[in-house]
Amino acid sequence: MTSSNPAVRAARHTHHHTAPRKLDRGLITLAPLILTVVLSGGCAPRDSAIAPAVGPLVLDLRYPTSLPVAVTESISVWGTIGTGKGRLRMNGRLVPVEPNGGFATFVPIPPGQAPRLELEARKGSAVVRRSIPITRARLEPIPPAVPKPAAHWVRLRRPPSDTVDAATQARPIFARWTPRGDVALPLAQGIRLPVEAETPDAVRLRLARGIAVWVPRMETEEASPRRVTPTIAQVHLTQSPTQSVVEVAVAEELATTVETVLTEVRWTLFGAEAATVAPMLGDQGLVRRLAVNDPKDGRVIVTLSLARPPLGWRTSWRAGRSVLEIRPGLEPTAGLGGLIVALDAGHPPLGSVGPTGLAEDSLTLAVALDAAQRLRALGARPFLTRRDAGPLSVEARIALAEAAGAQLFVSIHANAPGEGRPPWSVDGTRVYWLHPNAFRLAKVLQDSVAASMHQAAAGVINNDLAVLRPTWFPAVLVEGTALVIPIREAYLRSPAGIADYAAGLVAGIRSWVESPQQ
Repeated sequence: MTSSNPAVRAARHTHHHTAPRKLDRGLITLAPLILTVVLSGGCAPRDSAIAPAVGPLVLDLRYPTSLPVAVTESISVWGTIGTGKGRLRMNGRLVPVEPNGGFATFVPIPPGQAPRLELEARKGSAVVRRSIPITRARLEPIPPAVPKPAAHWVRLRRPPSDTVDAATQARPIFARWTPRGDVALPLAQGIRLPVEAETPDAVRLRLARGIAVWVPRMETEEASPRRVTPTIAQVHLTQSPTQSVVEVAVAEELATTVETVLTEVRWTLFGAEAATVAPMLGDQGLVRRLAVNDPKDGRVIVTLSLARPPLGWRTSWRAGRSVLEIRPGLEPTAGLGGLIVALDAGHPPLGSVGPTGLAEDSLTLAVALDAAQRLRALGARPFLTRRDAGPLSVEARIALAEAAGAQLFVSIHANAPGEGRPPWSVDGTRVYWLHPNAFRLAKVLQDSVAASMHQAAAGVINNDLAVLRPTWFPAVLVEGTALVIPIREAYLRSPAGIADYAAGLVAGIRSWVESPQQ
């Protein structure tokens, strides 16, 4: 999703919900009751019918709330008038109102230099009016900068910031294939790379002959070039039942990437050359064969043949060695017994809020509690990154999951549109993934959650979301359905909606474990 709103663009690096909201404590308080209802059985139809609400007339907007609003052509508006017996007009047009008073609509911005949205709610003789000032934003096309040839070296570093924690500051920098394009690979801070082209805002770094990536100029500093090309002459393999560790002695930290195809792993070290290294045969561990190849183009490729597909991997730099740790995949015959599943109830801070006030963070916690109980009944060991309404940073969620020994990570959310998109544009079930080892998990979860919640399977999407970046284990972010559509919000308020969402998560996890890897 793209947006001209700086706040929306920044949220993509954490999560893409930007609508202001208040905590819905009631759903958390009712979580034990919800679990009792879930365990007693029962399943919702396609969407729970919206129960009528007959109350005083109000005009309570859930989005937008920060005024004035800067938009270009159209805007989503959702909220409640407090009763299904009233009528709502927006700039003279009648807006459908659900039986509980909730509404969600998408309206064009009126013409003129100072446009406004004029809202009028009526119930009998009662009238409530509200005026929303609009700042007409202009999306000036940004012409692509023409790269200019360059020839110098830089060191990667993250600029100091008062708004992120120390763990974020220490994370790798994600390079892209083009200045604003798809994510390419993580680059460790501190490594030196040659620049071959630059624009005012970005530099193109050469990894090997014909292979280059872009990083923001602000994430680099000038550095001296390497005097000699690092040579790889020693490779050490250590194996245990829980992991295999490959260590390569090299003079300085290098950019690396890991690719897997079923039982083959290719670990590429950029900017190096290799001496002759004899192939190695593993014992009874995960790695059965290891070979080092130098294609003479600035890369060294370490190829590993495994006994079975890996669950995940991590690269690091320690004491003059580049290190690759690989964890073995799960045995399908073991089922969920002992599986450590990190369930991340998305938000706070931030998060969406539905038309009648259902807060995303309280919904996701109720779903996580239900899913945890279901997983426990199947022999798994669920771990919740949070158990209350207190805010928790993205980095803390990952750190807690790793400390708990998690083998997979599922972040639970409900969707809301970004600026300039209608509410129904985010309907259906979407699952986001970043690292290749999470794609299969994302696919099975999309299918299972969509089926359980009677929603459309709306996509398995590769995206650079912060909660998905730093893990060695498969990590995905699930958007079960659209929180901002009144009938979906009513469904998510019900015990059946929570149960269906949780059941879909558990069914997907079970399928991921028990089905053979494709």
